[in-house]
This record gives sequence, structure tokens and C-alpha cells, in this order.
Amino acid sequence: MKFMKFTSFLAATVSLVAADSGDVKAKGSSGTEVSTEDEFFGGRSGDGGCIGRKDLPFLATNVELTEDGDEYYFGFHSRGTESETKFLKDVRYCPDAGRFGAYRIYGEVVPLEEFKALVEEEIRTNDALDHVMCHFHGWSVDPETSFLQGHNFMEMHAEDTGYLWIPFTWRSTWQDLNKLANYDFDRNSYAIEAGETYAASLDVFKLSAPTSLMAHSMGNYVTQLFAQNTVDPEMIFENIFMVAADVRMDLFATDSNPAAPQATNIKGKTDQAKVYLDIPDEELRENGGYALTQLANHVHVLWNTGDPQLGIREYFQRGFGENIRRALGKFGADAEELTTLPYFQERVTYHDFSFEGEDHSYQFYEAAVNLYAEFKSGGNTVANAGGLNMLRANSRVN
Repeated sequence: MKFMKFTSFLAATVSLVAADSGDVKAKGSSGTEVSTEDEFFGGRSGDGGCIGRKDLPFLATNVELTEDGDEYYFGFHSRGTESETKFLKDVRYCPDAGRFGAYRIYGEVVPLEEFKALVEEEIRTNDALDHVMCHFHGWSVDPETSFLQGHNFMEMHAEDTGYLWIPFTWRSTWQDLNKLANYDFDRNSYAIEAGETYAASLDVFKLSAPTSLMAHSMGNYVTQLFAQNTVDPEMIFENIFMVAADVRMDLFATDSNPAAPQATNIKGKTDQAKVYLDIPDEELRENGGYALTQLANHVHVLWNTGDPQLGIREYFQRGFGENIRRALGKFGADAEELTTLPYFQERVTYHDFSFEGEDHSYQFYEAAVNLYAEFKSGGNTVANAGGLNMLRANSRVN
């Protein structure tokens, strides 16, 4: 029986790596680029003509960059992290720039304030765009996938939604084969570092244009830590969309947010887990939900009870109470019952995406994209969430 459980767990781990990437990952990438050692191994300087080039206006990252003339690049074999968020403009993906046709992502690094000004100018001068969407991807997503998710969204949905998509590519161990161990390592190292690094660059999100944030899977944990490490929080986002969130189920529960405005006219139930053993302090830190609502006018939780990958969280956090072990993105119905404070009930809306079936990476499916558009400015009431029923008919269902 234990062997069967472990086999199922191992299969879920492999599946999670692919699932966090979403459906937009390009096929056929060799994954053989050598990054900082590329010249030593005979790689080319420059993009080598960049056959199959794709472009994005903006990208931010904490992945270590390699200088190449007036530009910088990173790719599959980029391993380190930057001490601060780097902001790139005129970003291009070159699938054949490195040795043996490996990809690179090039861009010009600019200061934070210049980056902000350029983003605001793009919104002001492009009639098709009226809102900025920042994106924190999930675990084990490599730079190629993060870039292509943004590029493909702009190609397919920019005109329909009005969003200018900006990927925030954070470092995780996407190269290594030992995914089983790396999940826990990344959660307790790289995700924490990314949250802290992005919090230190808070000003980049303070734009004159309306701005929202979409996070997927472990990217939601990065978002939570980003919020909890923010000094002097203020409303910088119209919305935070938490899709398939790999965070504790009781994120918006009364007992786990003692700093949130309290009230006696609560409804529902509260049942805080009591036993916490050897779990990182960041995971047990209180007021994560409250921190998020101090940065965004509204939070949308997209959950799917059939999500097969979020079960991996439960294997690594045994004995810590089900409210900690279970993921918000899978147990949304239970999480909503724990959301008893009127403060959160007015600011957090739960969207049941269980109609997507056994799926973890539905963040770019039509129903999700339509939801981002529907709620991007105003209309963030629980009653309006019923409009999702109108979107389901056009959604991909597995």
C-alpha cells in the first residue's frame, strides 16, 4: 500500500512539473543552452539572427542575467539569482541563439522608474490596452515557458481583454530531474527569496494605469510572501487572481488573520489547525490573507476540487493540521466556510472551477481569461461571481 501511494505521489510530481507550465509551452526546445559558460563551450555572441524570434515589450525577473554587449540574456541553464529585481524592455525570445540551438531571452535592462514610465506610455498610446496584468508563474517553470505564456496571451487575448501582460519570472530549480525533492526545497528557499525580492521592488507596481496580478500554483505562495514582506502597504492592484493556489487552505480564515478587522456578526465556521511541527516560519506566519487585501481592492480565488497536482502539498506537510496541509486551490469550498469575517467576505470571491475536471493548469483556459476580463475594474461583488456560469459553456473541459 505504501509503495502504491509513493508511486501515485511520484506520478503526481512529474505531472505537476508539466502542469505548472500550462498549455503554452513551445515544443522542440533543446534545453542545451550553457548560459554564463556559453562562450567557453563555443556558444555564439548575440542572437545569431534569432530564427523563430518572438517579442514582448516588458519582463521582470530575479533570475541571474548574463551580459552580452548592450543587452542581457537568460535561459534554461541560468542558475543563480539577482540580488534585486531586474527590469527588461524590448524583450525577445530566440529559440536558436545558444549552442546546439538552445534558447535565450534577451532584453535591455532599465532602471525601475524608467520601466514604469515605459509601461505607462504603452498603456497611454496603445488604444487596445487599458490595464496592466503582472504574472507570478508556478513552480519549476523555466524562462522559456514564462516568456511564451506572456507572448501567447498578448497574441491571443490582448485586444479582447485590454491587458498588457508582464511576466515576473522567478528562479526555481526547473533544470533538475529530482523534482520530488526540489518541490520542498523551492518552496522553502527560492519562493521565499522571490517574495522578498519583489516586495523590495514594490514601487514598480505603483502605476498610473490600472494594474492587477495573476498568480498560478506556487506563484501564489510567492505572492503571499510578497504581500507579507511589504513595508507600508497600499492599494496597488485592482485585483489579485489566485489560480490553483498552492497556499494554506485557511489563508483567509478568521483565526489565521488576527490583525484583520474583527466583527461579531460572522457566519460559517472556524476551525484552526492546532498542531504545527517543524514547518517553516514563513508558512505559519499569520495575517497572510490580510496582507493580500491590503494590496488589492479584491482577491479572486479560482479553485478546482479535481486538481490532481495540489495533492503533492499534502505529502510534504503531514502532521501539521489539515488547514495547513490542504491547498486553497483545491479545497476552495472548505476555505470559503472558514472565511467568516465580513471584512474578507467583502473582499474575497471564490470561483469554483471544478467544471474543468482533473486539471491544474487552467489559468489560460477561456473561462479563466474571461473572468480576468469581467472583473478587471469594478464589479467585484459576490453576486456578480454568478456570471461565471455564463462562461463555463465556452470553457475547455477535460
